[in-house]
Amino acid sequence: MIQQTLVLIKPDGLKKSLTGNILTRLSESKLEIVAAKIIRVSRQLAEEHYRHMKDKPFFEELIKYIQGELHERRKVLAMV
Repeated sequence: MIQQTLVLIKPDGLKKSLTGNILTRLSESKLEIVAAKIIRVSRQLAEEHYRHMKDKPFFEELIKYIQGELHERRKVLAMV
């Protein structure tokens, strides 16, 4: 059975130009990237992704973080 894993390079990772290093490590570990997409995370998607943390006191900051409001980059690289 093939397992699929969601890999996100979040706004701060994009800002720090970590994409190349992360892709190199994934390649070296023999993981296969079957799809990749750069997206702008909507509030609805962010809330769905972090729904298990809805009751945490830091939830709003987490939503702002994944949406890029705390960084100069407002996009995420999503890979499977």
